[in-house]
Amino acid sequence: MYGPYTSSTVAKTLYQQIRRIFGFCLAPFNPSNRTCFNYHLGKCPGACRGEISVSKYSAHLGRVKKFLSGQFILLDKSLHQEIKKAIKDQEYEKAGDIKNQIDGLRHVLDTKDSSLLLKLSDATDALQYKIVNKLKHPLLKKPPVRIECYDLAHLQGENYVGSMAVFVKGAPSVSDYRHFHVHFPDRSDPIAMRQIIERRFNHLEWKTPDLIILDGGIPQLSIVHSAIPQGIPVIALAKKKETIHFFDQERHVVSVNLPLEDPVLNLFRSIRDEAHRFANTFHKKQRQKSLIGEYTKSR
Repeated sequence: MYGPYTSSTVAKTLYQQIRRIFGFCLAPFNPSNRTCFNYHLGKCPGACRGEISVSKYSAHLGRVKKFLSGQFILLDKSLHQEIKKAIKDQEYEKAGDIKNQIDGLRHVLDTKDSSLLLKLSDATDALQYKIVNKLKHPLLKKPPVRIECYDLAHLQGENYVGSMAVFVKGAPSVSDYRHFHVHFPDRSDPIAMRQIIERRFNHLEWKTPDLIILDGGIPQLSIVHSAIPQGIPVIALAKKKETIHFFDQERHVVSVNLPLEDPVLNLFRSIRDEAHRFANTFHKKQRQKSLIGEYTKSR
């Protein structure tokens, strides 16, 4: 069961989007094979005329159910699997239909209608889609489930530490948070950031991120970028104007300024704030240890 919907506008929008993206039959498997209205519009897979089996139509409705449940990422993944199988089986017309569904799904999640869908679905999935569509990062081809953010903390170059905060499906995954000691002669934030990134990727047992956020600007991005394994998208989030920086395919810097109330930017800021908090907490502990050590030596 889906609903009840508090607004007739939401229900109407849902009906229109489902019919446009997927299509459905108004009189499936009726005894007289009476053609339904949606069939005449090209929005019915033919269940009313017996042109599709019960099992295949059930699978078709499964996509609609995922859509209504807000399982947009799962739906996108299953559609891509179906299109690969259709191409392998040389069912090119079917592959074309599935591609149209993928395009339709992505379109509706990046338009004004998405705000209506959020009222009845998992907002996190829709937000993850918006990250892809709004950034247009060349390496970000799918909604990022695991996002890692890195920050530094120190006091005039002393007790340098780094942190990694992790969000999974838009929520903090505290058990995955990590902190790092930073050891180097040149006290530079970009170099320190590169060091913790290099050490992070020495841990092959840690899950691979779908997106990396660096607290900083173009200097951090430029120095850290080559330390990140190929294929993992990385952005830098500069505090002053909340500008998002990343490299395009030609390694030119792309700078994006989203509205301050934008949900994508708010998510990025939340992750950065967590990384900042975690770094500062660890830094305070290290300072206290240093002060105790200095006091002990002086006695």
